[in-house]
Amino acid sequence: MSYEIRSILYASDLTPRSPAVFRHAVGLAMKFNAKLHAVTVTLPSSSLPYEEFLSEEKMDEIKLAGHKKAEALLRHRIDVFAEANPDLDVKSVLASVRALEGDASRRILDVAKHVLADMIVMGSRGHSTIGELLLGSVAHKVTMKADVPVILVPIDR
Repeated sequence: MSYEIRSILYASDLTPRSPAVFRHAVGLAMKFNAKLHAVTVTLPSSSLPYEEFLSEEKMDEIKLAGHKKAEALLRHRIDVFAEANPDLDVKSVLASVRALEGDASRRILDVAKHVLADMIVMGSRGHSTIGELLLGSVAHKVTMKADVPVILVPIDR
């Protein structure tokens, strides 16, 4: 029985430390000759305080603009990373880039299934157990519910 990693999902929260996490995702994709899928998830905009004053069409327009901006930011960061790291062939492994809205852990797991990910790579701030109870941790939830290995890269240390 052979062991293959054909598809890797990189989940980004777009923090300044996310390029360090991306480096691991790209390195693994290159090592395994796997396709890399990048995703970022923003919170739902359904709780915006001014939503009740805007038409549904205007809210849809605002949501679409936010979605496009998040995806453009992720693409830009990937481009900057690729330019700064010519030794890593980002363009050859990168298969998709997308921004989604909703519950981050659930959306990451949904995308992992959709792209048939064999592995998920994401950052973790390493909250304490009490911190995770109070704040919740996307990384913890993904790790507990994923059907595939999750590689957590420590960030903010």
